[in-house]
Amino acid sequence: MKRLVFTGFLVLCLSVPVFSLSFDALPGYQDEGMKLYVRGTGKLQDRNFVEAVTDLTRAVKLRPDIAEAFHNLGFAFEKTGDLRNAARAYERALNIKPNYPSALNNLGYLLATTETDAAKAVALCQRAVELQPNTASFQDSLGWALYKANRHAEAVSHFSAAIKLEPGFFKAHFNLGLVEFSAGNYSAAASHFRNVIQLNANYLKAYVPLADCYEKLKDDAKALHVYRQALAKAPESDPIRKHLERKVKSLTSESKKFYFSNVKKMQGSSKLQELLERKGKSGSLGAGYNVAAAPVESNTSFTPVSAIDQPVVAAAYNPADVAFNAAPAAVSQYNVSRANIAARNERETNTVSSSYSAASVRMVSTPREISVSQERELERKYSLSKSYLDRGLVSEAANELNYIINNAPQTTMVSRQARNLLLRVRKQMEEKSSQKAQTHRDMGKDFFRSGQYALAETEFNKALSLDPENAEVYKDIALLCYNQGRYQDAYEKSKKAIALDRTLKEAYVVLASLYARKGRPDDARRTLKMVKEVSSRRDAVDELAEKMMASLTPEY
Repeated sequence: MKRLVFTGFLVLCLSVPVFSLSFDALPGYQDEGMKLYVRGTGKLQDRNFVEAVTDLTRAVKLRPDIAEAFHNLGFAFEKTGDLRNAARAYERALNIKPNYPSALNNLGYLLATTETDAAKAVALCQRAVELQPNTASFQDSLGWALYKANRHAEAVSHFSAAIKLEPGFFKAHFNLGLVEFSAGNYSAAASHFRNVIQLNANYLKAYVPLADCYEKLKDDAKALHVYRQALAKAPESDPIRKHLERKVKSLTSESKKFYFSNVKKMQGSSKLQELLERKGKSGSLGAGYNVAAAPVESNTSFTPVSAIDQPVVAAAYNPADVAFNAAPAAVSQYNVSRANIAARNERETNTVSSSYSAASVRMVSTPREISVSQERELERKYSLSKSYLDRGLVSEAANELNYIINNAPQTTMVSRQARNLLLRVRKQMEEKSSQKAQTHRDMGKDFFRSGQYALAETEFNKALSLDPENAEVYKDIALLCYNQGRYQDAYEKSKKAIALDRTLKEAYVVLASLYARKGRPDDARRTLKMVKEVSSRRDAVDELAEKMMASLTPEY
């Protein structure tokens, strides 16, 4: 289930300034409990869950009034596998803030997953959805709780609602597949699992039930293909590999038996002769075919071609196909021999498929070749990059993938997989950078509230170094500079914030305060009017702007 990872630092958006824009009257957060909370949440963002538990546990002891600290502690416990303490932490958060949507959702999901209390899980998730009905993850969690409570019809409606809110929410598609599979609707379930793989090709959990659906539908060729795909993606340390290997071995064996039994039936039969005649081959070719095909039955390296369309870069070798495709004149002049077949196969195997478009693969006349050992080394690096990614080591994963792309021929499977995964890695790097920027901004606001302006400015600048066009951070620095009496800096930062986001009402308030202080009431009034114009949503900033406007209006 997709769930809210953790809550931000309280509600740390800066309060609306009074006329002097002073924050001295706000509560101080310089105590040790708040510092531990901020530090623990930062470690949670960096996926350092063990140390996050340590810091957040100390934080809630010093500041037992912060519901968000208990919520984040619950999530950290969850990630370390301590589900019992996770549930307790979520409950403590709800004791402080009963209508805390994320805590309601996470606790309900946890109770449903552990099958501890299905009824309570449903009630908690329902409350979260009531509070935030347009949150896809909450709809999905409610569907999951209903599914675990055997209320499948209701579960389907909420999974569908999650997908409607967020079409790319692949886990909701996965859950719909589970519901259909439980009902025995294997075709519908397979459709949902295919959607999951299309949205996230690296979600290994979807491959096994998809293959199982194909087995239930008696389509072993498709099942075998999916099992092989899963086996190629499964990390070496994953226990599921043994299951996948058994399935591939079993289905491959069954496919061989089916294939060779049909070959035996066809050899020497009228059907085979008719097939040869349709291809314009003489009877002598039939004799040659029987000679070439006879030892096929003992070829243990034969692998049936999957019925599912899949990209290939070389023609698969089948002795029968080689015999059928030989030119009649050539057969009449030369005896069909295994050496000829091997030579023909080598030429075909080294031919790049023409099915790729120029837009998807840059074709070269002579693709680079690598040895089997080199290819295995690149495949090992690909598995290592996936392992890094699973552990949140995004930069390390990117390094491995770039190495593969620089050293593998572009037509190889491992090169294509590496390029596709690198797109996902780069997206995660951008998201991680944005999350770190938000962490520094939140820490800066905490220091700002406590009057530690130097530390606040340091954190704000760190946020800007990670996200140089963040209008909110420029607005925060403008407020900071105003409170320090650095009016020229405040003017420049507020103008920059407005240039980046003209709907940022707080920046207009800072700018108007600067104009008023400089003795330019007309400019101040004009700037305050923009607060109402840039947003139709009325809040405390609008009220402040009206009060400031009234104070600037001359009395007669």
